[in-house]
Amino acid sequence: MPDTRPIAVFGAGGKAGTELLKHAFGRDVPIRAFEHNLPEPSERIGEFEYIDCDVLSDDFAQQLDGCRAVISTLGVGFGPSNAIDPPPLYTEGTRNLLEAMKQTDIDRIAVISAAFVEHQSSVPAWFELTAKPALFNILEQMRAMEAMLSDAPDVRWTAARPGWLLDEPYTGEAVITDERLADGCFRCRHADLAASLLEFVLEDTWINAKPAIGRPENELSLIHISEPTRPRLIS
Repeated sequence: MPDTRPIAVFGAGGKAGTELLKHAFGRDVPIRAFEHNLPEPSERIGEFEYIDCDVLSDDFAQQLDGCRAVISTLGVGFGPSNAIDPPPLYTEGTRNLLEAMKQTDIDRIAVISAAFVEHQSSVPAWFELTAKPALFNILEQMRAMEAMLSDAPDVRWTAARPGWLLDEPYTGEAVITDERLADGCFRCRHADLAASLLEFVLEDTWINAKPAIGRPENELSLIHISEPTRPRLIS
């Protein structure tokens, strides 16, 4: 019989989180949506239950009770202050998620990391020279998060590694490879990333793995959002 328990989605009001809920709604997958800044009722997806939650300070284990898995779409927006001193969502936030999962006997989690935590041969030179150094502190947190998951006992985890994220429509054409982006797949759409995360959990694939997610994009069609000074790395 199909598992009818809800999936807990953290960061459900963000870009990737909202896209994930749209995919879940279309597939009749029950969701328990956790978000620090709750969207207005008119902006919420379906009849999902939304829960006000700050993963850095709240005790949310009770709200996780009865869930089958956790998907974290939490992310740090890129900007000068966050580049210098990013909030510890990937480190302390993930640690708190793992602790709450332990208390509620949940052993499955999928999170968003980034392809750029390690060298990617398909990354253009301008990104390596300008954007990646500015993202150093955020990427360090992501590396620490991946190490934390690797060391967590009895946890089946997936650390998705998308390329440079774009706010473009869903395609269903994401190219998923082990740890490193496929050639020519430097970019990834929020909607394709979200669909991949949901699929990983529903199908129980990419266990204890770091799937890289990208897609070839038409450069000319992306000029309006592909400025080197405005990288979109995370959710």
